[in-house]
Amino acid sequence: MSGNKLIELSLFIAALLNGFYAGIGFFVAMGGNPAIKLMSDRTFAEYWQHADHFMAARMKIFGPLLLLSLLLGVVMLFKEYRSPSYWFMLVSFGILVADVVFTLSINHPLNQLIQSWDLDNLPSNVQDIKWRVAKAFDIRSFFMICSFVMLLLAMWFRKPDLQAIKTH
Repeated sequence: MSGNKLIELSLFIAALLNGFYAGIGFFVAMGGNPAIKLMSDRTFAEYWQHADHFMAARMKIFGPLLLLSLLLGVVMLFKEYRSPSYWFMLVSFGILVADVVFTLSINHPLNQLIQSWDLDNLPSNVQDIKWRVAKAFDIRSFFMICSFVMLLLAMWFRKPDLQAIKTH
């Protein structure tokens, strides 16, 4: 496989995975957070315990794959470091790293707190925690979507090495 085809495959995989991730952010912005904000305390707590349980199990695999795919894209485009494509890719990766830092510092503590709740004996501050979760996901949705947009711009502005294409 030629270097150019390998870069294209790498960018395709990164775009696919990042698109799935941005889709989560889009869903949260379009309906997830508005619905959560209207949930009763018990409905929110039960929903969040289940959703977090499943997401945590899947993100242990998906998260590193997503980060690795973007990092691979940055590495593969490094030869083109003077192009906008490389810099958009680097920014996409940087935004995703910022999302991970935000998630570990804000979302995970909230998730652990909610997981500790007894659904039949909820604390008095459920509404406060619910609004903090929604606010955190507003920010994360921004990260998710922006990372994807930067990756799309990296692909849009990419000018493949025409000399390499002509020789193959």
